[in-house]
Amino acid sequence: MPRSAFSNLKRRGAVYWWRRKIFLKALGFSEKFSISSEFSLLTKELDHARGRSAAMTAYSERLRMNLRTQVAANGLDQETAAAIFVEEMRAYRNELVHLEAAWKASPVYSKLSNSDDDLAVFQCLWQGIANDGLGVPRDWSFVERHFPWFPEPMKVRIRGLLRDHPGLSDTVREAAIARLNAQGLEANAFNTSVAADLVVQARAAAAEAVRKGNQLIDTTTLAQMALERAKPTFAPIAAPAPLPSTVIIPAQQPVQISEPQPIARAPRKVSQGKLTEEEARFAAMTPTEFVAVFVGERYGGLEHRVGTKRPTKMVGDSTIRDLHWAALLLEKTIPAGLPFSKVTYQHYVELDGWFDRLPVTIGKSPSDKDPATTLQMIADKAIDRIVAGEMEADQIGLTTNTTNKHWHNIKRMQKQLCALVPGLTEIDASKFITPDDRDSREARDKLSNEQAKAIFSLPPWTGCHSVNERLDEGSQLYHDGLFFVLLLVWYTGARREEICKLKIDDIFCDAPLPYIYFRPTSTGGLKTTNSKRKLPVHRELLRLGFLEYVRAMQDAGETLLFPELYPSGGTKRAVGDVFYKIWWIYIRPFVPDLKRGQAMHAARHSVSDALKQAGIDLESRNDLLGHSQQKLGDGAATYSEPVALARMMDMLQEIPVVTDHLPDCVGTNLLPDSMRIARPARAVKPR
Repeated sequence: MPRSAFSNLKRRGAVYWWRRKIFLKALGFSEKFSISSEFSLLTKELDHARGRSAAMTAYSERLRMNLRTQVAANGLDQETAAAIFVEEMRAYRNELVHLEAAWKASPVYSKLSNSDDDLAVFQCLWQGIANDGLGVPRDWSFVERHFPWFPEPMKVRIRGLLRDHPGLSDTVREAAIARLNAQGLEANAFNTSVAADLVVQARAAAAEAVRKGNQLIDTTTLAQMALERAKPTFAPIAAPAPLPSTVIIPAQQPVQISEPQPIARAPRKVSQGKLTEEEARFAAMTPTEFVAVFVGERYGGLEHRVGTKRPTKMVGDSTIRDLHWAALLLEKTIPAGLPFSKVTYQHYVELDGWFDRLPVTIGKSPSDKDPATTLQMIADKAIDRIVAGEMEADQIGLTTNTTNKHWHNIKRMQKQLCALVPGLTEIDASKFITPDDRDSREARDKLSNEQAKAIFSLPPWTGCHSVNERLDEGSQLYHDGLFFVLLLVWYTGARREEICKLKIDDIFCDAPLPYIYFRPTSTGGLKTTNSKRKLPVHRELLRLGFLEYVRAMQDAGETLLFPELYPSGGTKRAVGDVFYKIWWIYIRPFVPDLKRGQAMHAARHSVSDALKQAGIDLESRNDLLGHSQQKLGDGAATYSEPVALARMMDMLQEIPVVTDHLPDCVGTNLLPDSMRIARPARAVKPR
């Protein structure tokens, strides 16, 4: 976002905004947190903005100095806040209990809906308002954030309900004022906002209680809940309660969680012989400390060969991340500070038991990778999301493919540790690895032709409303990453990251047979050595203007094929992950019958299956997809030449055409210059 020379002045689009961050340490509340305030200055003129910004800064300083005094004089104490929460929760709970009884008594209603879904809507609505605040618009993005697991038709109805009740914020404020008056207080700007927040939190808690069947809550429990809600805003978060052995999910079967059974095993022993200083250092390392040694030993030391005729074996960033993640999961299972050399078979058993209790989303949140976040905390959070209706119960338990990857990585690291520390007994991790039929898995996860056709019938490919409203129907067509990435995934079978990181120089438009060269570049490496390959441009991509787009980007002075997908400097986010976050998660709801586990990668399985059904041999399929040839023997992996481009073009024609309804390209319409830039980094939330 462009910034001016004035520290509190910034520009959003063409309009100038004022922003100031106030650290709460200065207010005596906390040493860690801060408040950020933003206001539009309602001008596009820099001179006017500077004057208004200076005035706002001066006024904010007066407010800052006055804030602590005003809070003490006009704010709410903890006892009053707790009383407001209790009374509002009791009243709203009683309303919902009577409403639910009326629903159950009506045969007409029972045919149209069910009380559990409606109570879940109330719970997510009030919790969403509590999280965002009354001032945040309750638009489609609000629905997407707080109702992510609801089916699309339900989301549409929720959005319509919110649109039909624009005065919801006013009714909450009126309820807050009424609660304040009941406590003998006069409403003011300080206590009304706090009371309103307590009101929506109480309603969310009441909806959750009724939904879980806790219509009657004793006074002690209510008081405890109230005190928790009424703690100072920046109080430390309490540790989650222990995970129960059975969690009841409304309208679903209980999720049974079995504890790992202990197996008597002797601890691993290091040879009693004296270790060298280096060997002792390795023996004292924790799993997360040793993974750096493993990566260096396995993949490092030959950097001088880069760019020579004897290149070192390539390893992708994803492989490095997987190794670190496996080490961290193991470290979260064992006692704090325990060296990797002291890990026992029993620890492996405990980790394997956790794999059945953790959600498939583990690792998506940055907090999951925080060493202070325990596996118990992650499991508890997942159960809370299930109870809240934000996650399905079948999302508990990692897949065989995921757990096998973790065990393979742990086994590799442990084998390396045994090689570095003499006398260390190796633990057999192979029994934790479950055989996985790749062919059946790919057939299960592949994207169907109908699903692909549904994707390419959406506005980004048929006509959108504007450059800022790409998913709304219209007559505009823009050529960029959104338009071409999914087309390239389908018509090449390449990985998402391989496509998103392409440079202009990787596309050979003027070759006799135009082709794409997937290779390590300054934008990133490849997953495996076999991922380095050349693929001809599919005829359908030619018809839809891919080469014209490449030439237009080159004429515009660009070096990256999709510059708008790149994160800003200082972040390690992969380019493919950026595309996933900004586009795929919004396209996914429009794909019919999309099952869990089916994502963009499912198109790669579709290509593999189409080639297999066409009778193309495994070695040729591996060449096209960039898979390892090791399973075919040393001869295939070492001496076989890649399939010639002409032969590979014939193979690509076996991929089903799912875009024949789209018209031929008659011109290239690039994104504006201002949008062909790296995406700004997101602000880090205070912790």
